[in-house]
Amino acid sequence: MATIALNDSSDPPPSYDVSVSKDSIRSKQSVFSFLQSKHKASVLSLIHQIVSSPGFGVASVAPIIKSCAAALPAAKFSKLLQKRNIENHTALYWAIVNNRREVLLEFVKFIPKFSRACSADLRLACMAANDHDSFMLLRLGDSDVDSKDRSSRRMLGCPLDDIQIREGDTLSVGSNKFFVHFVFRMFQKRLRTARKLEVEFVAQGRIWMLRFGMNMLTGDWFVELGISRDSSAVRPNAVLDIQANKLSPGSDILQPLHLYMRTSHILLPGGICKHYMVGPDTRPTVCWQLSDWPMHANTAYVDCNGTLTAELTMTIKPRCRHRG
Repeated sequence: MATIALNDSSDPPPSYDVSVSKDSIRSKQSVFSFLQSKHKASVLSLIHQIVSSPGFGVASVAPIIKSCAAALPAAKFSKLLQKRNIENHTALYWAIVNNRREVLLEFVKFIPKFSRACSADLRLACMAANDHDSFMLLRLGDSDVDSKDRSSRRMLGCPLDDIQIREGDTLSVGSNKFFVHFVFRMFQKRLRTARKLEVEFVAQGRIWMLRFGMNMLTGDWFVELGISRDSSAVRPNAVLDIQANKLSPGSDILQPLHLYMRTSHILLPGGICKHYMVGPDTRPTVCWQLSDWPMHANTAYVDCNGTLTAELTMTIKPRCRHRG
């Protein structure tokens, strides 16, 4: 019987020249990259016009920005908006500085999370424009405040603190004064959890910090006021009034807690102060002592919902004393 010999050799199959295919792929990738770079340049040019030209009407802003976003992959468009590619600042910076709130709100729709560099640029923009509302809207205070307080607030499900600024004195035109109204929710619970509570706000072209904390040596609580890095030094006079919610013994009216700070010291920005000479008339913060009442279960200064309300009155004094 005839047998059929099977080819059981392990020789590899014949090879084919695929160089043409690879060249074709490279060519397509090159063309795609070229088109994408052209799109990127066109998008950036249009964004530049949007943030710098007042001629763009409110109604046309959203459709134009959406068309820009459609021209690039989502991640690349988000990165483009957060890059310092317009006069060494981001597009969002210029939207804040030029008071283009409608542009800012459209931009942030395409940014899942601000990069650290972008947050720093936006903080500078809020100082330049003295824009506390945008600072709060973008939650820029969360990027620099104490991480332990921030994380404990989130774990507790605590709503954002309410901080409202009123600048100027209606009775004295040109007075260098501002007022800050604070509503701190879950005040005692946050202090007991994190031993610290810290907020930031924008006023007089600076980012200010108000922090409640504990002196670890004495166990006493304090509240201190400072300014962030990149803020200009300042000579402040401050009064912090903490609202009372219960009557004091022997009194028939509510007595707020008045904390006065009258000083000739200059308040320096936080971080490394390379541009200022540190001396006996300078301070990184100003501080008020609170003893232990923030922990008292029946303290008059926290309401039944655990909320503390306070009012800061700040007067800015000249940094240099004039000799007549």
